[in-house]
Amino acid sequence: MRSQPPRSFVSLLWDFVRVGARTFWHSSANPARDLLQRQQALHELGLPASATPDQIKRRYRYLAKRNHPDRGGDVQRMQRIIAAYEFLMKDHH
Repeated sequence: MRSQPPRSFVSLLWDFVRVGARTFWHSSANPARDLLQRQQALHELGLPASATPDQIKRRYRYLAKRNHPDRGGDVQRMQRIIAAYEFLMKDHH
């Protein structure tokens, strides 16, 4: 059996940076993460980036009536709508 040659300092440094960046991206301390989640939530509700809390609430109620499973709507779609609404309104309560 041959042993593997020692890894270079550059490859070790690159691994450290790569793992650190991945950890930071998935952490709650990443400011871009909240912006991305807000953008996705607004897209799910079909709202512009400048939507007010009243607009969010009105759009949620409209989509909830149309997509509720008791009215023939899709359960997964309704869950996404609820999650988007709760994410957008968590700072306004």
